[in-house]
Amino acid sequence: MLATRLIFVLSVVIGWTTACTPSDNSTSDIFIIGDDGPAPAETSGYFINHFGLLTTNLEVMKHFYGNVLGMRLMFEVHVTPEYSVTYMGHAQGGRNGTGFQTGTEMYREKNNLAGLLELVQFNVTDDSLVASTKRTNTFGHVGLIVPDIQETQDYLENHGIEILKRYGEPIQDFTGLIPNAFGLGEYAGAHIAAKKALMEAQGVIGIQLLLMVADPDGNLVEIQQQEQPAGAV
Repeated sequence: MLATRLIFVLSVVIGWTTACTPSDNSTSDIFIIGDDGPAPAETSGYFINHFGLLTTNLEVMKHFYGNVLGMRLMFEVHVTPEYSVTYMGHAQGGRNGTGFQTGTEMYREKNNLAGLLELVQFNVTDDSLVASTKRTNTFGHVGLIVPDIQETQDYLENHGIEILKRYGEPIQDFTGLIPNAFGLGEYAGAHIAAKKALMEAQGVIGIQLLLMVADPDGNLVEIQQQEQPAGAV
């Protein structure tokens, strides 16, 4: 069985390599490092400051991202009695325990921070918000870096957070919460051969090294260790 799996993975890799090889017969790898060169001079100083999630469950979301994942409340704006905007972030934009940590300090630097979370709530909406794990959409997941992924897994379990995929385990299913968020679940149709190829080849990008949970609204949170094992992407 193992030999069969190895042969299958090799055939997939060879197939991908062949498909990606330019017509001039130059070498090509499955994993390609970008060679864009310098960015346009006009974009000097650009960086992604925040990502936004719509919610009808604001207080529970604030608890998860704040009390569990350690983000600090920077500020809230109650635009109207029904509409609010909440900003949260890790200390100094992503490295908890370093630099400034109070809401006042972080608000002062809000336009110079990266990795912030914006929670937007319209608390009288009639719309039904569908998370990435429930229905494939253009938002996939939140990515979190941690110093020690095993300690993080234990910490989350101790706080009652359901682990959708444990560290060290591959993705096993073609349907379900994680496949939906990765765009290959039930909504991707019955493309079983393509899904099976991905399941067999997922070690190429180290999916088994990721820890996955969901926030209270069902958005996937993908967690990886800052220092990856040798050879991991």
